[in-house]
Amino acid sequence: MPRVLTDWLAYYVDYACQPTESPVSYHQWIGLSLLAGALQRKGFIRWGHDKIYPNMYNVIVGPSGRTRKGMAMGIGMDILNQVPGIDITAEQVTREQLIRSMAGSLKMYRDEGSSIVKNHSSVTVFSPELAVFIGQSNVAFLADLTDWYDCGGAKGTWKRETKNAGHDEIIGPFLNLIGATAPDWIQSMLPQEAIGGGFTSRVIFIVEENKRKVIPIPKVTIDHNKLRRWLIHDLIEISKSAGEFTLTPKALQAYATWYQEQENDADNGIYPIIDTRFRGYCERRATHVKKIAMLLSVGRGNSMEITEQDFDDARYMLARIEPKMDRVFGGLGSSPSAGAVHDVMRFIQSKGEVTRTEVLNIFYRDIGSSSALEIIEETLVAMKRIRAVRDTKKRETVYYATTPKKEAARVKEEEKKK
Repeated sequence: MPRVLTDWLAYYVDYACQPTESPVSYHQWIGLSLLAGALQRKGFIRWGHDKIYPNMYNVIVGPSGRTRKGMAMGIGMDILNQVPGIDITAEQVTREQLIRSMAGSLKMYRDEGSSIVKNHSSVTVFSPELAVFIGQSNVAFLADLTDWYDCGGAKGTWKRETKNAGHDEIIGPFLNLIGATAPDWIQSMLPQEAIGGGFTSRVIFIVEENKRKVIPIPKVTIDHNKLRRWLIHDLIEISKSAGEFTLTPKALQAYATWYQEQENDADNGIYPIIDTRFRGYCERRATHVKKIAMLLSVGRGNSMEITEQDFDDARYMLARIEPKMDRVFGGLGSSPSAGAVHDVMRFIQSKGEVTRTEVLNIFYRDIGSSSALEIIEETLVAMKRIRAVRDTKKRETVYYATTPKKEAARVKEEEKKK
């Protein structure tokens, strides 16, 4: 039976959204991870001397219990588990166990229209609690994850010398990661020196702070169950795809124009994410776009062609989530007060207007004293993230959320009145 769905990802998002409160963005990026898990290392784009494979490191981020991360992950895992031939690892796995799991997943395949047999060791990691998978400041494991993202590079293999004069070898490595975490856990997982570096530049963080909507009583319909069967059927068909993806002439031209614009912006110090800790990610952004475009293409048909639409949709998907990505590392920094400054700023921004007393009552454990709050206040005012106004009626200071742009406009308006 041929494929049924014209756009697998769009139908998956519709399926996942119907009975759940999770944000749409969670379902979109989990859906991309499912496509990558199904395609495995059998699809690629030839880019100069390199080959770009469709594996992704996608991490959904949100407050514990609030954004329904586990629900979104569970829906995706249920679908991928129905596809034969896909190796999915357990969450609680050590570095050594994962190496053995990848080495033991070795399979053979042929590109469409070719008689040449190739090997790949493709594994997808589903980690509803990413801190359990990565551990605490596990630098060696983070280095391995960084290496595996590139799928063995030009050699196509990954080797590691062992203590007993032997070595571990993974032929055709392909690790596809979809994880979930609360922002609080990121500091324990990632050492300060790893922030913004090799591993985090390869991760796409999908950050949400609230549910999509409230659904008191979720309902699953007959049509919903039918759609699940179609999604599984088509993902099985997608898993049979193998070969090189190519960009159509229009897609190539659109990419070239976009890439040059990105480089011009970077030369002028303009980046899609202002936080300097995302510079590595910004430099790797073009690779992310190509991976996404490849997955959108395979989700829409068997042509192995990346169209201009695929490319446009890929860059728009990134652009939609990037404004919130800097919240991931908001509380991480070398200053001991960095976390408190970030938390207070986010609280005031969420409220719009709040009294100094309210802030102290909520953050006294983190701040410690009213004098410490004064320092945080001065910092946020200098950053033009808040305004601090003495309210004579309330007899205390009131904080108002703002932005550098809004504050500049307000000051300019006041000067006009004078």
